[in-house]
Amino acid sequence: MLAPGKYPITFALRNHFKEELRSKPVNWGYGGLSEFTYYRTYSRMKPDGHMETWADCVLRVVEGFFSILKTHSVASYITWNEKKAHKLAEEAAERLFAFKWMPPGRGLWMMGTPFIWEKGGAALNNCAFVSTQDIDAELSKSFAFLMDMSMVGVGVGFDTKGADKIASIEPEGSPELIYIEDSREGWVEALSCLIDSYLEEGSAPVEFNYNSIRPYGEPIMGFGGVASGPEPLKHGLEGIRDILTKRAKSDNPLLSSVDITDIMNIIGKIVVAGNVRRTAEIAFSEPDDIAFMEMKNWETASVETGATAPEELKLLNSQDYDLYNNDFDSRSEIAKKYSENSWAYKFGGWRWASNNSIFARVGMDYTEAANSIAISGEPGFAWLDNMQQYSRMKDPADWKDRRVAGGNPCLEQSLETYELCCLVETFPSKHDDYWDYQRTLKFAYLYAKAVTLMATHWQDTNDVIKRNRRIGCSQSGIQEAILKFGRRKYLDEYCDRAYTYIQYIDQKYSEWMGVPLSRKTTSVKPSGTVSLVAGSLPGIHYAENESYYRTVRLSAISPMIDILKDAGYRIEPAVSDPVRTVVVYFPVVHPEGTISKHDVSIWEQFANAADMQYYWADNQVSITITFKPAEADQIGRALSCFDSRLKGVSLLPISDHGYAQAPYITMDRTEIETYASTLKPLNFNLLGEEGENADANKFCDSDGCEI
Repeated sequence: MLAPGKYPITFALRNHFKEELRSKPVNWGYGGLSEFTYYRTYSRMKPDGHMETWADCVLRVVEGFFSILKTHSVASYITWNEKKAHKLAEEAAERLFAFKWMPPGRGLWMMGTPFIWEKGGAALNNCAFVSTQDIDAELSKSFAFLMDMSMVGVGVGFDTKGADKIASIEPEGSPELIYIEDSREGWVEALSCLIDSYLEEGSAPVEFNYNSIRPYGEPIMGFGGVASGPEPLKHGLEGIRDILTKRAKSDNPLLSSVDITDIMNIIGKIVVAGNVRRTAEIAFSEPDDIAFMEMKNWETASVETGATAPEELKLLNSQDYDLYNNDFDSRSEIAKKYSENSWAYKFGGWRWASNNSIFARVGMDYTEAANSIAISGEPGFAWLDNMQQYSRMKDPADWKDRRVAGGNPCLEQSLETYELCCLVETFPSKHDDYWDYQRTLKFAYLYAKAVTLMATHWQDTNDVIKRNRRIGCSQSGIQEAILKFGRRKYLDEYCDRAYTYIQYIDQKYSEWMGVPLSRKTTSVKPSGTVSLVAGSLPGIHYAENESYYRTVRLSAISPMIDILKDAGYRIEPAVSDPVRTVVVYFPVVHPEGTISKHDVSIWEQFANAADMQYYWADNQVSITITFKPAEADQIGRALSCFDSRLKGVSLLPISDHGYAQAPYITMDRTEIETYASTLKPLNFNLLGEEGENADANKFCDSDGCEI
């Protein structure tokens, strides 16, 4: 594997091709929404002070992953055909430019940058998992891994198998003062020192000096964005110390599943508040773990432990409180439950940082879990036996993943502990026929496989990646593809036949690279903002409605606002924060005949997931099944019918919040089209001329789950 600090043998596309690509118009699928999403989220600033165009980004990504392939081939004494490489790279760029395939958001932001060569390939991966099963030997290691990966934008899953295995012991003696370095590594080291001081017998207490951490608002070099200041870390460490101290002083000092989840969730809150755009976590426990199941029940759990009521959750560390509750007088009443200087006040509601799921068993009684889902949408389900035993559900059991211990936050990937995985997106509906799609698959595969050649800064992770070479070639816009090609043709050709082709090219290119076959190769991920850039429905999910306003929040001082105003977009102060935040209205109109999530039953959605698990995904299908109140009593039966055909699923009730400036506002098609007809093209040409990023919140997201 290519180790951090090893600089690439550069691959560069030919200048005439670059200029030709830059001259082409971009077919933004959702018009201004797609273009805005790209510039806000993935466009990097160039040395000349301007922001990357879409063509610039495409060229950086393609040159980046071909540089990985070239460097690996030279380092491994493998024949490299420069002429053939140019031909392949140019076609890869053309197909990426046309949104036929896309790297994950991680790749759009980081691929081709010096950061991955200096710091390793972790930042190119979407997802990770870590088990706490060996916490008695590893102490803080699993917690440090989650924090480290989260800080480079990777979504992390974890289990609670370390519960009741190690005691929290209050440190004694003279405190050790630790000066925290102003770096990701420094924050992770501080976390490890604190947790180890409670888990390692005979340890002295630790205190922290935060003076070296740069103040709020200063730019972060390399990864991008601006600094959060020391406060998020300080409040988070205070919270973790409080949990460990209370456990040490209790009648039972053994860490519980709730303690483990709380600590992981607080770490997630640290990272979010620390200015990473989104952190994603999923927690796994057993079906009979009642305390875990009740963690978010504000009626039974203590307010001090983060299980705040929904209204309170929106207040604490949220600018969207009045979207749900316009009674601002309630703020003072809620605040009385806390000391405003306490970590609990600053980090209230941290238990909502993770999706809580259970390791379900085929044939189990789902009654109790189904009742919980009807109220809160949790727990989610992961059938670990199916994940370990099967690749596609169409094929015989192969047990090739018997070491799998969990999955990533959206559960599209089976993962071993400390394993990372890179996903890549394809869009079948943007192709003319199967042969066109098959050609695209080659480049999507090559991108994902190239990422497995990059070492990370975690040796445990490198060991797993070298052995598994796991990738996730995903599909998005599945409902659009079914509408275009017909269900039978789509499943037989664009899934089943395409899966066979990926196995063929994996055999071919793995042999050329001199690495093992990928243990698994395909999945269905929710795609998040990547699908917005491409102008496609996310993953397997249905449209919100046939026509609607998609509202987006921006800082009131964002330089993008003037560009949006000049183009005629509706912009208004956010009800939740009228001084600092504005809301922009983007029109979205889907083709006539588009089926929305309101038009389908839970049974249809379960069947869709089962079909994709059968014909396409040898990892998993990530799906959030939405249900109407009248369908709540059918959840248990549906789970019983499909548990032998799926590897994971989550459910969420459909609710009409009815609040102002909701993310999706359904409107009549004519009104949306009339509004769209008044809009002028967006002009991002001047963005960044004065050395200013499009948005201060410039981190790449982790393609969060569709909900």
